[in-house]
Amino acid sequence: MKLFEAVTSKKITGTVLASALVIASFGTMTAFAAKGSDAIPKNTVMTAPALTDTSVTSSDKAQGTIEYGKTTYSRTDGSQNVTMEHWYNPQTKDFRSDVRDYSADHQLLSYKSTYFLNGNNVMVVIQRDPNGDPVSGKMLKRSDDPKPFEPSDKKNLGFSGVKNNYKASYWTSVGTEQTPGGKTLNKLMRDSYQSYIDDNTLANMQYIVYVDQKSGFPVKEELYEDSTGTFKLFSSDTEEYQYVSDDGSIFNTSGVTLTPVKTSAEVAAK
Repeated sequence: MKLFEAVTSKKITGTVLASALVIASFGTMTAFAAKGSDAIPKNTVMTAPALTDTSVTSSDKAQGTIEYGKTTYSRTDGSQNVTMEHWYNPQTKDFRSDVRDYSADHQLLSYKSTYFLNGNNVMVVIQRDPNGDPVSGKMLKRSDDPKPFEPSDKKNLGFSGVKNNYKASYWTSVGTEQTPGGKTLNKLMRDSYQSYIDDNTLANMQYIVYVDQKSGFPVKEELYEDSTGTFKLFSSDTEEYQYVSDDGSIFNTSGVTLTPVKTSAEVAAK
């Protein structure tokens, strides 16, 4: 499926999710899902597993200027596990996203790096082997097909965009949680919506996020589904954010021949 199509898809399984993550960028894993009426009363508070501390401090920024984020996603039934990493240069606007998709038995299914470079005018997609070495690559210019570039045009890909996402009016506060380290997390619930949890099952979905009260960054996200009359945890992910230094390799696409393509369909084709 084309990357830009995944953002508007109402299915959240398989390669649709992995593709959507690339341009959903920093922020919610379910940002591409449709909204609907509330499925859980706003005064409902769900119990969450223990949470860890993941926030950016001033000492982190001293280590570098590249904004780095990592999301570790897993389905409750164990059928899918995805690790996604982002790097963003706020000065040049260069952006990179690495997505690793794992099977239920934790075998690597795919490892792909997607870059938006040169003022968001060039898109590069590199397939990698399990060691991270490049195997093949494709390059698409905005002048040939602007569609894949439009989602990133509309999003703030930096840390400030992450924080602003959780200030939107569709979030409702449902209390706070304490981490083992003593940090206070704001517990937010988003307006519910409907989505397919497999090829045939349409379910009511409820999305909850835990935001570090001090840093403003999300720490954990949970997605609940109700296809049987009872809400159950469908998936969850943990979030990490920090500043890192660039030794020149983060946005470097050398090491593999990049095949020029003219359409986003060619980029997505194997």
